[in-house]
Amino acid sequence: MTGRSELEKAALTMLPPKLSCAAVRTLSFHSGGLCEIRLRSNGPFTVTVDGTEFRTGSVCSQDDLEYVVRSLTGNSLYSHAETIREGYICAPGGIRAGVCGRAVTRGGQIDAVTSVSSINIRIPRRVPGAADSVFALVSKLSRPYGVLIHSKPGIGKTTLLRELVCLISTGDGARRIAVVDTRFELSAGLDCAGSLADFLSGYPREKGIEIATRSLSPEIVVCDEISTRADADAIMRASCSGVSVIATCHGQSLAEIKKSPAVGELIKVGAFDLFVGLSGRDPSGPGYVIDVVGKAAS
Repeated sequence: MTGRSELEKAALTMLPPKLSCAAVRTLSFHSGGLCEIRLRSNGPFTVTVDGTEFRTGSVCSQDDLEYVVRSLTGNSLYSHAETIREGYICAPGGIRAGVCGRAVTRGGQIDAVTSVSSINIRIPRRVPGAADSVFALVSKLSRPYGVLIHSKPGIGKTTLLRELVCLISTGDGARRIAVVDTRFELSAGLDCAGSLADFLSGYPREKGIEIATRSLSPEIVVCDEISTRADADAIMRASCSGVSVIATCHGQSLAEIKKSPAVGELIKVGAFDLFVGLSGRDPSGPGYVIDVVGKAAS
């Protein structure tokens, strides 16, 4: 595993030995950063390198998935029951795994998830320069700014947001930022010397925004993947309090996200000054191809 980051190595050690060997063998043929490891019960075992998924030639058994769940939870399934119900497991170091299985419901709510059928292990990593173009755009504004970053899943919104946090909260003109890190992805391995960022890790998004606004006196609140009415209400209250919000959401175009009942309402009331749409990585550098950049008033 020469040349792999510590988090990449940690993720690979969570696999059964035969799958770890298959992953390392496949990775040896492809340069770039390991982004995801996907296991499907009785299905193909794949790795994703810089956005491209590769088959390893191995097939996952149900025993393999159970092995990985034990590794991710440190053999303490009970202590992770709440996040598993939400569809993910947070492992040490900021590694997060999406989990699918059979839902046991009670009163219309998910009470438990059993018979795990697929796992997607996501490895956070620094990509210096990934947010430079977006930072250059928002820096042109003369005050703290509201920014909504959108793209379809898997393009790199979270990676960009992590780098943007570092750029905005350090150096000359640094701003006070409160980062609501609901799923422990934004702060993982993020070492920004001299940063003015405060991290609220594991807080429900709407509660974290409320606490940050009330208690931390931030200039900007940052959060990832807003989608619900509760998220929108919390952002609206923060905006009305004079706090700007930088957030991400799923959606390929501004027209598409305007149709979302929650996010669309935020756009309508002017909670964001800039909209940045990502279509993929820039082949000429570490940044992204920006599809849409628009002022809220336009």
